[in-house]
Amino acid sequence: MKNKIICFGEIMLRLSPPNHQKIEQADTFNATYGGAEANVAVSLAHFDQSVSFVSRIPENQLGDTAIAQLRKHGVDTKNIVRGGERLGSYFLEIGVMHRTSQVVYDRAYSGFATLKENTIDWIKVFEGAEWLHWSGISPAVSATAAKVCFEALSAAKKKGLTVSCDLNYRSKLWKYGKGPKEIMPQLIELTDIVLGGKEDARIMLGVEFEENDGYDSAPRRIKEHFPHLKMVATSLRKSYSASHNNISGVLFDGIEEFRSTAYDMPFMIDRVGGGDAYMAGLIYGFINYTDDPQKIIDFAAAASCLKHTIHGDASLTKVSEVEGIMGGKDAGLVSR
Repeated sequence: MKNKIICFGEIMLRLSPPNHQKIEQADTFNATYGGAEANVAVSLAHFDQSVSFVSRIPENQLGDTAIAQLRKHGVDTKNIVRGGERLGSYFLEIGVMHRTSQVVYDRAYSGFATLKENTIDWIKVFEGAEWLHWSGISPAVSATAAKVCFEALSAAKKKGLTVSCDLNYRSKLWKYGKGPKEIMPQLIELTDIVLGGKEDARIMLGVEFEENDGYDSAPRRIKEHFPHLKMVATSLRKSYSASHNNISGVLFDGIEEFRSTAYDMPFMIDRVGGGDAYMAGLIYGFINYTDDPQKIIDFAAAASCLKHTIHGDASLTKVSEVEGIMGGKDAGLVSR
């Protein structure tokens, strides 16, 4: 039986110069649509999960197209509220070798950024739902969006939903007068499962680390600061260049630590959305591999690895593909 998952956040228009050009070189841009929570929703839909995306999107052609893209991938959009002046967008300059990727946001005063409390009927949205996913990007966009996050999480907890969060610190956001440590801890208190790295935890949650703590210490330290959390995960990324990374994961349940296989990715197609695919893999695993934490983290890492082979923000892989990689299937073979 399918599980109804709600993903709440912003979807944006992504514009990227082709062929790894810098923005100042480009006279054309490739257009796709994405955003952290929307990417998670699309990934889960491709995992054959029943998933609904909740947001506020303007009544114009860009908004219509963004919604059509979600529907194309099997994401339910009936809970999207229409309104606002514009769809947020961002420009992505895709790095290569030792030139890093660059993001320029253009999302101020978007339909989502101007979203206010009492606009979304959360009682209706959560009918029959079991899971709510959000990320630290949403409360970073605007003060009003942060208030709506709290409204959504409060309603979800009253309904008994499992709540997950990807911390997703974005240094180019959080510009409205309050820092993440003033907002995020109270939201994490209403959350059950967290994905976050060492710097995310330190900057957003005020988690303190010891001098010898490595990046893999984040789940334990987050759990120490927020003992109510059921599970805490982190993804471990080694970056050799903009187009060559290695990824693995750690999951901590408060007692035992579980580590995934490490995947080497020397010819990445698109890094954006790798963390969202990882988050979608975790959610799928928590729902479908309930009693097997090792399989949960293995699935998440494999899902993230495969996302790096796909252009655009969202992963389009099926469960069988992810499980094939987990099982050591030879990626060099042609599937006939």
